[in-house]
Amino acid sequence: MISRKAGLALLLACAATSAGAADKARAKPKPATSDAPRSEEVVPGRDFPVAVQQAPSQDETPRAIRWMIKPLKRGMFIRLPIIDTDPNRGVTIGVMPIWVIQGKTDDRIQQIHAPSLTYNPNFQVIPTYRYYFYPQEDATFVGRASYSKFEAEALGEYEDGSIFGSDFNVFARLQYNVDAGQRFYGFGPDSSKHGESNYREEFTQYKFGFGVPFSQGSPWRVHFSKHYQAGRITSGKLPNLPDFATTYPGQISQRYQQTNENRFSLDYDTRDHSVTTDRGVYINSFAEYALRGYESQYDYNRYGLDARWFRPWSSDKGKVLAIQAKYEQVLGTPPPFWLLPRLGGKYSLRAYGDGRYMDRGMASVNVEQRIKLLEQKTAGVTTEIQLAPFVGVGEVFDNPNRAAARYARPVVGAAIRAVAKPQVVGSIDFGVGQEGLAVFMDINYSF
Repeated sequence: MISRKAGLALLLACAATSAGAADKARAKPKPATSDAPRSEEVVPGRDFPVAVQQAPSQDETPRAIRWMIKPLKRGMFIRLPIIDTDPNRGVTIGVMPIWVIQGKTDDRIQQIHAPSLTYNPNFQVIPTYRYYFYPQEDATFVGRASYSKFEAEALGEYEDGSIFGSDFNVFARLQYNVDAGQRFYGFGPDSSKHGESNYREEFTQYKFGFGVPFSQGSPWRVHFSKHYQAGRITSGKLPNLPDFATTYPGQISQRYQQTNENRFSLDYDTRDHSVTTDRGVYINSFAEYALRGYESQYDYNRYGLDARWFRPWSSDKGKVLAIQAKYEQVLGTPPPFWLLPRLGGKYSLRAYGDGRYMDRGMASVNVEQRIKLLEQKTAGVTTEIQLAPFVGVGEVFDNPNRAAARYARPVVGAAIRAVAKPQVVGSIDFGVGQEGLAVFMDINYSF
């Protein structure tokens, strides 16, 4: 849904040139005394430091930024237009007034209120309210609610990397969601664009998990999480597409279907921050199972790996190389299509819509070079604006032995990133693949 993505663009407005500290004035010379010869009198110099010769004649902050941002006593108010071109949903336009609130004792962002009113030709008017709360640098609460003619959402999510000051991390999510913008093209790496159809997904889910390190300060950590979802699939509302129930009658699910996934994972994490990452390594390997009869109507196993590597250039601190490799495989009786590994979207292959390719397995690799273009400060919030060209390739398959080079889907593109350390990242990604251009917007995804 558009409500999930549009909030990031607020960061792209958080920029204004921060003033450098002026050079210290030279020491004041001793005054001449009556005993000293006239030739030794000290004459005040005219060689003042360049930084204090003349005050700036005008505000050098870009005019667009000055129009969008109004500094407040504790934070800022942002007038933000929305233009989103999600490949699955089409063009969405609207407005989003944003209140950014800083802490009382520091400049760290503490809260963000981001209501929006948008219009999409396919989904009509969509009012949305978003709330972000950052009680500490490694803790975030997200609340979101929206309602429209075809869609609705209510979400609450909390993540804490050091609950109550301990070494434990926790995560919890509760969500009700109706998404009418999903696409389905069939199964396999060669699913045709001509098989495209639109479905409506309605589900209620909860997810919680916790993790603990092997020892205090260890980069190794074990996690357990539980994910329960009850949902159904019906025909979508997008025009000019074949009816989903007619095209794929076996995939319709008018009644709610339940699944209960229990995941055990092993993490290795040396990143400097999980969101505004500049350096370090992150490896997440997991095994997941769902048992029929145990809060689940399906019986399957899932295995996966998510590996990421970040390294700044030693010769230029404003450049960071980021690499990600992902792998996922489902074994056992295949679950319904909406539970299968998928390729496409912001989080796997940024040149295709979410779920463009589906099968029992998937693999992808993305390489991104992040280049800091400028660093600016507004109302105490320092923001880096980055350009990040990227390349990637991905493929879905029944099993790795059946993967073939002819089914590999390449992508090339660039992202514009706005980073407000330590906890906020916004990005707009432009990716080109075998089916043309795709644009994605998101907030707080490090990659």
